[in-house]
Amino acid sequence: MYLSAFELEVLDRVFDDYEAVDIIRGDIALDLGRPVSEEEVASALVALAHSGLVDVFVYDATSSTYRPAEIDSSSVADLWFLTNKHGRSEYARFVA
Repeated sequence: MYLSAFELEVLDRVFDDYEAVDIIRGDIALDLGRPVSEEEVASALVALAHSGLVDVFVYDATSSTYRPAEIDSSSVADLWFLTNKHGRSEYARFVA
C-alpha cells in the first residue's frame, strides 16, 4: 500500500479522535506553514476511507453520538473520520 506524505499527515490527524475536514485543514496548514484547501484534505480522507484505513461517521447532535456512514452518503465536509485498527497498523508500519 502506498500513502502520500500528505495522506499520512491526514491519517495522523484522525488517529485517536473524530475529526472533520475543516478542523484538519486548519491544523495541517499551521503545521506545514502553507495554505491547505478543504478539497485537498477531503480528497485525502476519501482515499483513506476507500483504502479501508479510516472509518466514516456522521455526528448526531440529538444523541451526541457518532453514527457510521458511507463516504457517498453526505458531503465529505459534513462527515467525521477516525482511524480504524487496520489504519493504525498501517500507520505504524509507515512511521517505523
